[in-house]
Amino acid sequence: MARFNITIRTGGTLHPDGEPSDFVSSYVSVITCTDDDTGEETRVGKLTALRVHAGLAENAGEPLVDVCDSYSQELEALHALLYEPHGYSFREPLVRRFEAMETDLLVLDYVVLNPRWRKLKLGLLAVRKFVDLVGGGCGLAVSLIAPLRRDAARLLGVPRSWLPSHGSEADRQAATVRLRGYFRRMGFERLGRSWYYALPLNRIVPGATELLGGEPPLR
Repeated sequence: MARFNITIRTGGTLHPDGEPSDFVSSYVSVITCTDDDTGEETRVGKLTALRVHAGLAENAGEPLVDVCDSYSQELEALHALLYEPHGYSFREPLVRRFEAMETDLLVLDYVVLNPRWRKLKLGLLAVRKFVDLVGGGCGLAVSLIAPLRRDAARLLGVPRSWLPSHGSEADRQAATVRLRGYFRRMGFERLGRSWYYALPLNRIVPGATELLGGEPPLR
């Protein structure tokens, strides 16, 4: 038997006169497996994410558009997609659709696993636990759900063997459809015609038992 755990690392500046991008926190999470018999612990996966502290930016009088623009092009695009142009809240249609009253945003960058541990729903469980631990005060979690490319191994800091190899674009498209269906089990919904999927964080989402196919908890 084995036990799986997730360790989350983040950081931030202590200087009061920082940059707008300081209102974005980055997270690196390592998924480990501990053998119950030997106690040996091995790294079996990795998850990275960002949190946009819209509430803190508003309190400090820092325009949220500047926060996102100064951090990355992806956050600049997400700001345009999700937030009111000159405010700190999500666009009204998103507030109505997802009941997203909290203003912070959680961006799930990627989750990758050692192929040995796939098909155990370990990726969903890792995302679920991460959201539980980090997502408090966030209105939405969003992710661009698509298979990682094999040539990104060095950039991601994982073994090349952890990343899938698709023989053709059709194979990659089929893998994308499967992956999106996989994350829909947790409650992710597509955002219009964009490439992004969103998970509302103020609603009850499936717990570990439900994700593993067991009986759902009584509510």
